[in-house]
Amino acid sequence: MGILLGSGWIGTTCLDEWQIGVLGIATGFVLFLTGSGKYSLDNYLMNHNYSFTKKKWFAWLGSGKIPIGEYIFPKVVLIGSLFILGITLMTNQVFHGGLWGTLHNKSVKPKLEITKGKIENSTLSFDVFRTEGVDVYGSWVIAIELIDKNDNIIVQYSQEDLAQLSKENIDNYYVAKIKSGKHSLIVPLGAKAKINLNNASFSNISNGTYTLKITDISGAFWTSLIIK
Repeated sequence: MGILLGSGWIGTTCLDEWQIGVLGIATGFVLFLTGSGKYSLDNYLMNHNYSFTKKKWFAWLGSGKIPIGEYIFPKVVLIGSLFILGITLMTNQVFHGGLWGTLHNKSVKPKLEITKGKIENSTLSFDVFRTEGVDVYGSWVIAIELIDKNDNIIVQYSQEDLAQLSKENIDNYYVAKIKSGKHSLIVPLGAKAKINLNNASFSNISNGTYTLKITDISGAFWTSLIIK
């Protein structure tokens, strides 16, 4: 359930992670109700009459008869089955729109979230986090621009500039890493980093509200307000 609700739809062409999550919940519920078989650790411990296998808590965590009444057991099966059915339908709708409405796949187009943007002295810093998009390819950032309230570009980093960013400019948080590529800044799925851009122009701009714009090679772009 943790994988299902945490990852959802990741595959670009099919509902692979969703299928695994749903199957895991359903199979886990069956194993919980029936217990494991001959080659399980549960069976080994019970056959050797370890004292803790006689405890009530072991009946809930291991194999053996679940300590609930015979008349209640069918209700537990029914309620659990309906819950799993509900989780299956709900997550399919949320991740895919498979029950009603327009079908969608969050793994097709990249999405970047920009937070904690600020300008201090000659440095513009912000966090960028790629939350959606194709899992096997990065988002190729070809432009980062700082724009004033009159839509004038104050500072612009081209794809050549971004391709030359050093490791000191990129402070990654996770295993998936944002890095400069041959022709652009590469942002893989699940990657999050603090970007530090040093430019003397930042110290010369007046106080006020600005717009930070990040543009992907596909033409998609994302913005965030920056207050100096």
